[in-house]
Amino acid sequence: MNKHDETAIESMCKCGMSLETLYTCFPQFSKKEIRDIYERSQGKSDNGEEPPQISINCS
Repeated sequence: MNKHDETAIESMCKCGMSLETLYTCFPQFSKKEIRDIYERSQGKSDNGEEPPQISINCS
């Protein structure tokens, strides 16, 4: 998988696309690759901890 494909999948994850839908849309890639990108884009770490929640007010 090249960087362009990875970025496309990551963008779809951030828009709320489900993991099962990603599997259907990208059958040419392994489910493991897609799941790794999905989890990374959702902010889940390898050890199962949630990332710290940060809120920024730019007004």
